Amino acid sequence: MKLKTLLTFATVASLFSCDNTKPETKTETDVQTPASLSFYFKVEADDTKKNFPAIQSFVFAEKNGYWLMFSGRTTGFHGFDSKTSNFPKAYANDSIFVYKPSVDSLYKMAIPNYGGDTANVFLCTNLAHTEYEGVLYACGGYGVRDKNNKDAQKTYDYFMSMDLNKAISAVIHNDPNSFKQNITWGQSKMVCTTGGELYRLPDGLFYMNLGHKFTGVYGGGSPSASQQQYKDTVWIFAIKSNTTKQGKAWQLENVGNINDGLPDSTTQFHRRDLVVAPSILADGSSIGLAIYGGVFTYGSNVPFSNPIYINPATSPKYKLDPYNQYLNIYSTAFMSHYDTETKTMMTTLFGGIGNAAASGGSGFDAAGNWSNVIATNKRMYANGGDVTTQIQDTGLLPAYLGSEAVFVPDAGLPFYNKEYNIIDYAKLGKSQSVGYIFGGIISNQCCNDTTGSSWPSTTLYKVSIYK
Repeated sequence: MKLKTLLTFATVASLFSCDNTKPETKTETDVQTPASLSFYFKVEADDTKKNFPAIQSFVFAEKNGYWLMFSGRTTGFHGFDSKTSNFPKAYANDSIFVYKPSVDSLYKMAIPNYGGDTANVFLCTNLAHTEYEGVLYACGGYGVRDKNNKDAQKTYDYFMSMDLNKAISAVIHNDPNSFKQNITWGQSKMVCTTGGELYRLPDGLFYMNLGHKFTGVYGGGSPSASQQQYKDTVWIFAIKSNTTKQGKAWQLENVGNINDGLPDSTTQFHRRDLVVAPSILADGSSIGLAIYGGVFTYGSNVPFSNPIYINPATSPKYKLDPYNQYLNIYSTAFMSHYDTETKTMMTTLFGGIGNAAASGGSGFDAAGNWSNVIATNKRMYANGGDVTTQIQDTGLLPAYLGSEAVFVPDAGLPFYNKEYNIIDYAKLGKSQSVGYIFGGIISNQCCNDTTGSSWPSTTLYKVSIYK
């Protein structure tokens, strides 16, 4: 999972009591839809998919039914042992995977042998990444300084792009040279971050959303000193091709930034390990971003609860919403869907980690729960308004899952905007499959003691919606 604060962190909480048992799996017949909720979800393990790799916090992209994955971790939630590193190299993912879910086929290739330290980027965790028009972009990440390190110590400032068709083909044919030659590199302090999220919007610009720079060993080990610097901003940049002696490279050009101008101690942009989702804006067509949750408020272990909405066409380019979100406030799998009839943008969050404040606690309290909750953030534009609410699904996930996981919609769905995987809710059937949740961290108990009770999920979970 993504890096936590240097402060004492007592894990997490949700709305459910901690009885150390898995939640009851609801069936279609015993899930009821209250009048205030026009839909509900059913999430079930797909036992026909058995070959998915055990990774979390990885880079992901999809093309023509193939899933490309690299970087991340091969163990579960990191602990808070002051004597040992929480991010040892031994548990860094050292393979590049392609998975084809339709036939449950997995292809695996070793990381190509790069010169310098660019190969170490593939051993990082939590690279920001995005897919746009068949190209995967990835940047940042926290990992080892060089091949001789046994622990992660550095946040990288590299930016890379690769053609997805070529990358997938290289892995399938175990051709590391082709994979290597398909990557174009860049480098900039704007992308020196981990725990943030990257998007390319229709204006052709990249938006590097928040995160932090962590230097040194997290936990124990040597060197004992470490530093953490929150980015406190959304960096906006363009990429320009630049030919060097080593070949083609990207030059990253800053064209602006989005923040509230407040100091690190009070800014609402002091966030990482969050959900950043593409969002249909009030005009019904433009694309912006919705920033949900994230940690931590300055000098505390309390997460953020107010959404930040990014709109590149307005001044200022953001809106801090007064709504307090308590469910599913950490980085987790999500589904984007827009309802044309009610002019409502919805982001459904599957599991992850909850906020104890929702049940009367303070931040992540010592009761510490993983979440099995499904919650939908609704941004309603009807009648010229802009109102945010959150509704909790009547059913629960079949396990404590979702953190650092991925949701991929089914290819045949009606999309309102296919490039950003925003589903057209009004055109969905009364009951139908909408996609898969996979990867990330799963736990066998809601109370997370960080000592072996979690692991990377290898199960694919089929998600269906009922209206």
